[in-house]
Amino acid sequence: MKIDTGNNEDLYDVWLNHKLAEFRHQGYSEITIEDLWDYCVNFLWKHNEPTRYYQKVNDISSISLNDYFNYASLKAQVYNVSSLDEMELDDLLK
Repeated sequence: MKIDTGNNEDLYDVWLNHKLAEFRHQGYSEITIEDLWDYCVNFLWKHNEPTRYYQKVNDISSISLNDYFNYASLKAQVYNVSSLDEMELDDLLK
């Protein structure tokens, strides 16, 4: 799977796949390469994107499961908010 990173389309695939394999080895097979790239772009480098390739590789290699899941839970809380009108309250009470 190639990630669109602007002008260096598949430059980070090897490193993202390596991290993904590490997570899968620890039992987390539902995380995708797109999820990791989303974490990097929208959280890890949101305010300060490294300019050098080796810096980005180091950042990718340093991602821990805890870091990723903190981001994923925050993203779920902020972006997937349903209004009370859309929720099936009867289902919640069962």
